[in-house]
Amino acid sequence: MEKAADKNSQKPPPSSAKLFNKEFIASVIIPLIIFYIFNYRKMALAGTILSGCWCIGVFLFNLIREHKTNILALLSGIFLVIGLLCTILWRNPNIYFVEPIFEDVLYAVIFFSSLFFSRPLIQVFVEDSHIVAFPEEFRKTSQYKSVWKILTIAWGVLNVSQALLRVALLYSVPIELYYAISKIYVNVSSPLLLLFSYKFPKWYWKRIGVKR
Repeated sequence: MEKAADKNSQKPPPSSAKLFNKEFIASVIIPLIIFYIFNYRKMALAGTILSGCWCIGVFLFNLIREHKTNILALLSGIFLVIGLLCTILWRNPNIYFVEPIFEDVLYAVIFFSSLFFSRPLIQVFVEDSHIVAFPEEFRKTSQYKSVWKILTIAWGVLNVSQALLRVALLYSVPIELYYAISKIYVNVSSPLLLLFSYKFPKWYWKRIGVKR
């Protein structure tokens, strides 16, 4: 059964060495540079708008390149657009920086709420993406379902931590430092948890002696 599952794997698990790749530079470093240059010249609003436009451009490029997306990625894109439009309409860069806090809270609610359904959100992602095909009998076991509940809780906790960090930074450091720390934290912690999400099920099932 494991061989059959391996044959159905469509892509290898992410590597920690790939965290600081071209995508990280495009989605984190470049928008930070754009904002810092304009903020240094006392043009924070212009820097925020251009940085936001760049992030939306990166999102659209990845969407076109992948030809598909999941609901959370789509929500991220929608939040980016809403945050940028509100920033332009009210001419207040702080709106763009506060918006991710509401986004984190919404994601946390989505992850935790999914625990009350037959399939937690991470299980939905794994099964619908067909990364690995698990035997039908194994999918009915409590051990199979428990691992996805654990990972769903982990992703919910991550989003709560991101929201709390952003709130703490918002009231304690300059806005440019808030932007840098929160953006780097999110774009490092999320890939690390994604890597953990790939490794954890195999380790968990092996530890409790489950044979697939």
